[in-house]
Amino acid sequence: MTTLEHLQVGTLRIEYAPDDRSTADVMAEACGKALRLAKAGWGLDPPADCRLYVMTSWGDFVFRSAPWPWKVALALSYPLWSGRVRQMWPISAGWTQRYGRRTAIGIKPPRLLDVSDKSVGVHMFVEEKDPVAKIGHLACHELTHAASAHLRLPAWLNEGLATVTVDRFLGKATIRPESLNLVQRVQPKAPPPPYRQLHRFRGETLAYHAVRGYWIVRLLEETHPGFVRSLLTSRQAATRIECQVAIRLNLEPAMLWAEIDARVHAHFSERGVPDADSR
Repeated sequence: MTTLEHLQVGTLRIEYAPDDRSTADVMAEACGKALRLAKAGWGLDPPADCRLYVMTSWGDFVFRSAPWPWKVALALSYPLWSGRVRQMWPISAGWTQRYGRRTAIGIKPPRLLDVSDKSVGVHMFVEEKDPVAKIGHLACHELTHAASAHLRLPAWLNEGLATVTVDRFLGKATIRPESLNLVQRVQPKAPPPPYRQLHRFRGETLAYHAVRGYWIVRLLEETHPGFVRSLLTSRQAATRIECQVAIRLNLEPAMLWAEIDARVHAHFSERGVPDADSR
């Protein structure tokens, strides 16, 4: 197993193989800005114990990033989780994993991003050819997840926060406007699945579940500034968060997931899709 080198950025530790130093340097440069945006936009503080890895294989990332007691548990339970992780590896660019008090982030280097399965991302992301911007994008996205990990947010809100923060990090929209049509078109209109079920989906359906939260968070930020931030002051049950969102949007809580996609589509279609702000 290759011995890793590391960089320290405040409380964050970035670990990488010697050949991946350039990727680690880009990650290090992105960290400060990403954490400032998470604090300014959402009131989120950096996790006390956070490690970032230039991730070149899923198994290496999982077992390097876990504290020793977790390594034993992960080895014993390997058949229960490895299949799901193996399925998600080809389409994933970055991961955030929480082990008790430690939060671990894995980000693929550009050479692996270039050969990743893009069958989901093509429906979601505005094409970005600059490898430095890609790594900054991923570092910001995953650090936002890490800063909110203690809240155990539902997947739709967790992804919405991260993608809106990336827009602000890069000063431009990073989700394709055409994905609004995906939000409108995909059926059935049902509550979003938790993360542990996402590996069952592919293509447009997985993209739909990934971008749905982005458009909801943007809708809430435009129509009720500060409301999303108010949801993040303490850990809450997903059902309580959903009830507050429904009430704020004048929807019946029981009908939230049946009606919110149409509300999102109508809002942005009528007004056009404005560029993300660069706060």
